[in-house]
Amino acid sequence: MAYRIIVLTKKVEAPFLQDFLQNENPNLEIKTALDEVELREKVGNDGSCTRLLCFNSPIIVPKDILDELGPAPYNIHPGPPEYPGSYPIAFALKDNALKYGATAHEMIEKVDAGPIVYVCEMPIAADINLEQLTELAFNLGIEVFRKIAVHCAHSTVALPHLDRKWGKDKSTRKAYLELCKVPANASAEEIRILQRICGDDLIKAS
Repeated sequence: MAYRIIVLTKKVEAPFLQDFLQNENPNLEIKTALDEVELREKVGNDGSCTRLLCFNSPIIVPKDILDELGPAPYNIHPGPPEYPGSYPIAFALKDNALKYGATAHEMIEKVDAGPIVYVCEMPIAADINLEQLTELAFNLGIEVFRKIAVHCAHSTVALPHLDRKWGKDKSTRKAYLELCKVPANASAEEIRILQRICGDDLIKAS
């Protein structure tokens, strides 16, 4: 089986990511998948020559699929290594982070735990809000995808690991919803801060 790449992503991004890889290497076989069922179908019974790239997908790839793959699979995490897990943008805002980024890492069974291979970071404004940082995070993620995709389009060799470690606290949806709850005695300033962090989810969690 010839070397090929499967991109696990969302419907909107799929054609653009596929086109980028195809333009980088017209001779490369590129497939896209939107969910686990489609991913299993595309990998088939022999993934030994298949590379998986995951971008902006909520799907957690099961261990049996990862074990089937040959070349190292990579995920683009929409946050810096300090913020593994769900909703990294909100928790960075909560911490008044001075910079933000996106991370490429090898995929292993445990989410946001594989070796880090690339990080793109930049300073952020002190008053940046959820909507603004979400847009920035997406654009940084695209830059990281391009960097990783250029390598993967031409080589099955694994990227070298960086000397970067994941943060100890992995955020969850439950923790995010707790963060977005408005205390009964919250001041106008506290509500303003939570609105900056949670956006429309502030109403949902109240």
